[in-house]
Amino acid sequence: MPSTDHTCIVLRLRRTIVEDAYVAVPITPAIMKKEPAPDGSFGIDFDAFVCEAIRLSGHETVEWAIEEQTATPHPTQQPVPAGRHVYDIHHE
Repeated sequence: MPSTDHTCIVLRLRRTIVEDAYVAVPITPAIMKKEPAPDGSFGIDFDAFVCEAIRLSGHETVEWAIEEQTATPHPTQQPVPAGRHVYDIHHE
């Protein structure tokens, strides 16, 4: 039987990193509802507001912070592709 000191099985993992950021969205006609409410006021179009926030979040100065990080087995296991490194605790 081979020595278990240096025998390993490779598992492909998937890491998910969730980040959050705060973005101030200017109140402009682009995010306002097109039709007035019964009282004549114009509210915020939530979908347009979210789209604008996401667009603004791509700016290089937006401060993203890691909220959580998880690693799980990848749903598709396959041989290690050429050029990819495998972490092996026995050969650091």
